[in-house]
Amino acid sequence: MNKFGPDHLAVFICSHVYENTKPILLVSHSGGDWQFLCGGDHGANEEPRVVGIIHLLERDPSLNEIAHLPIEWQAERNAMGGEWIRTRPEEPIS
Repeated sequence: MNKFGPDHLAVFICSHVYENTKPILLVSHSGGDWQFLCGGDHGANEEPRVVGIIHLLERDPSLNEIAHLPIEWQAERNAMGGEWIRTRPEEPIS
């Protein structure tokens, strides 16, 4: 177990996060699903990847700081290790 729940909790990530080429800078808790994104641009044909949350927490323990982000909220930061800014957007990230 971790602060998000079970270690195998499935979360959506972008290809940059999956390939570990960019850090997680944008997190969305939309519709109850978690999305961990780089916040950058992606191709129109990009499909999200699904991984267990524990793999992201092992890579970046600071994600625990937003484990209690309410549903329909998002958190964003400027750089890995930066302060998370929590907001409730008018339109959820899709």
